[in-house]
Amino acid sequence: MKAVRLIAYGDPRQGVRLDDIDAPPAPGPGEAVVAVQYAPINVSDLMVVRDIYPWKPALPEILGNEGAGIVQAVGANVTAVRPGDKVLLPFMARTWRQLATVAADELVVLPADADLVQASMLTINAATAYLLITSFADLAPGDAILYNAATSGFGQCVATIARRLGYRTIGVVRREEDKQPVHERGCEHVFTEQELGTSDHAIAGLNIRLALEGVGGASAGKLAARLSDHGVLVAYAAASKKSMEISAQHVIFKRLQIHGFFEGHPERMAQVRPALQALIDLGLVAHLQQPVHAVRPLDELVAAMAEACDGKKIILKLADDEQP
Repeated sequence: MKAVRLIAYGDPRQGVRLDDIDAPPAPGPGEAVVAVQYAPINVSDLMVVRDIYPWKPALPEILGNEGAGIVQAVGANVTAVRPGDKVLLPFMARTWRQLATVAADELVVLPADADLVQASMLTINAATAYLLITSFADLAPGDAILYNAATSGFGQCVATIARRLGYRTIGVVRREEDKQPVHERGCEHVFTEQELGTSDHAIAGLNIRLALEGVGGASAGKLAARLSDHGVLVAYAAASKKSMEISAQHVIFKRLQIHGFFEGHPERMAQVRPALQALIDLGLVAHLQQPVHAVRPLDELVAAMAEACDGKKIILKLADDEQP
């Protein structure tokens, strides 16, 4: 079978290679073999190659932090899944391979009609959005969530999940032309960063209890300035690579709380599967639609990595046409 492996740290366009490796044996007790169908190239995957991620595997190593597939075989004593089930693979399961053996009870069974391309992106963006919304602030129906990077797949997940849970949403974008598409995808109020400081008339009276910060720099300070008293700001990324610029006055006088979130911390990893199951129970799988630039087969790996390095959302198609 084929797998994409990290062979050298540095430039992702040169540091990964498509290799032929041995297929896994028949699954043992409690195990399942999954035919991986689709797996995204995420920023976190590129960070591994660039050697700026906490996970620093010995080389060569298979990459891939999330993905979706179809159960091919199960071992003894497995009752949670059965062959033919569509499933999400565990977080950080090294999904850039055609067949993966995993603990069966770590798989998340998807609805039979799930779109596996979209499902392959649920484990990072959607699970993170759900955990950020539900873990840090004691939100009541009608409370508002403010977030930057609203054009991203993560931002679309926030809008969808928040709406289902009864919360208002305020998205922040960089460009005027991004406002209407973000609004059409479910965000109630959308502002550019320049407009956010003068938007009192539009969001007056909203109780903005939670801000989700993924940009850094001055953008973080603008979120903090708009939070209500006793609000909570959670930083989950730093797309600008700049330190957060937050006024001490807002922290002191509004008594804000500031937290960091990393899905890879052990206590958070343990929450990923329950979060994904919650999204399924809420009936949200079909509604969590994230933008995709292209789905690339493995023989287009070099082009796929180049596109991903340029900021495009690329999904690797792992399955051969004859696979289920």
